[in-house]
Amino acid sequence: MHDNADKKRLDNKKLNEYKKLIRKIITPENIIKIASVIVQALLFVGLALVFIFVIIQAIQSIPQGLLEEATIILENSLLIIIFFEIYLSVVDFFRGKGRSVIYVMDATISFLLREIIIGVFTETITLTYLIGIGIVIGIISLGRYALSRTEKVISKKKNK
Repeated sequence: MHDNADKKRLDNKKLNEYKKLIRKIITPENIIKIASVIVQALLFVGLALVFIFVIIQAIQSIPQGLLEEATIILENSLLIIIFFEIYLSVVDFFRGKGRSVIYVMDATISFLLREIIIGVFTETITLTYLIGIGIVIGIISLGRYALSRTEKVISKKKNK
């Protein structure tokens, strides 16, 4: 009977040790690191797939002529830039640097410029649409400029 009580104490002691170990392993920081790795891996796979897509489309468009080839490569190159900006935003976000908003703004500007270029090449863009996108790009650019100026002022204050 005495042996069972000792065995229960040992089991409880081991259980408590396991609980402590799990608390050390499963921390908010580790969960964020795991989420960061998963999201970065997914974005990297997406970026790789876009590269493959660009190559396949470029090869398929060779018979359609040089202008079509250039259009496809330009459109998809801009898509790669957008993916890359989003990737940088996610990396920066998980590192806690605070510049992720700027990367998202850059990606948005790149996307809108891509839409303008596609519209010009396909001749589907209207003046109203162009003015609207231009205004949005202007607003985002001003916001980005204000953020980068604020960031410089804050970094100067920290260095003093």
